[in-house]
Amino acid sequence: MLAAFMSMLDATIVNLALPAIQSEFKSAANELQWVLVVYVLTFAAGLLPFGRFGDAFGRRRIFLFGLSGFVVSSLGAGLSPSITVLIAVRAVQGLAAAAMVPQVLALMHTPFLAKTRGRAIGYFGMVNALGAIAGPTIGGVLISADTMGLGWRLIFLVNLPVGLLAIAGTLVFLRKSDEQLSMKVDWIGAGCFTIVVSCAVYPLIEGRSAGWPFIFRRV
Repeated sequence: MLAAFMSMLDATIVNLALPAIQSEFKSAANELQWVLVVYVLTFAAGLLPFGRFGDAFGRRRIFLFGLSGFVVSSLGAGLSPSITVLIAVRAVQGLAAAAMVPQVLALMHTPFLAKTRGRAIGYFGMVNALGAIAGPTIGGVLISADTMGLGWRLIFLVNLPVGLLAIAGTLVFLRKSDEQLSMKVDWIGAGCFTIVVSCAVYPLIEGRSAGWPFIFRRV
């Protein structure tokens, strides 16, 4: 649940930090858009293949891989020295979130009995909604607090204690009983899906600044 909350939180928490990021890095408007969009793009592109990877290589293993990657990439985002590095780290963060989220629902089938599984899935939906709603609020509080002069960087660094707690909980409470189903991974399909999504989003972000056809400038 902590992993699901963090993944949704980071999809919305950045919005209020954009003016501060632009002020520090002197960023162009399209660069700021990429800070927001690249997370959602890599998250969406990674959901299908990482869901399959969980079946093929073990859901607990992939979950810990994604959770650890999310913590490390959050640290990288909080320490980013430039807008380019921030965009790159946000892309990694989105992939890490894509590795975590499909495993959450899959892993619920092991520790919960049939009669309580529905309630657990309901909590999962509630936590996702709460993460999306809480993003702007928590982001505003952290930026206003400006603890230790970190400013907008706190919106990423706040993931560290939450993520470490989730990792500890996984190691202690989640049993190593999820079986590997040895399914074949569709690498070609995953790659094609990623390319199609990227080609759909890229012109919408860069079209205006590149002077591309009228439809992209209007978008």
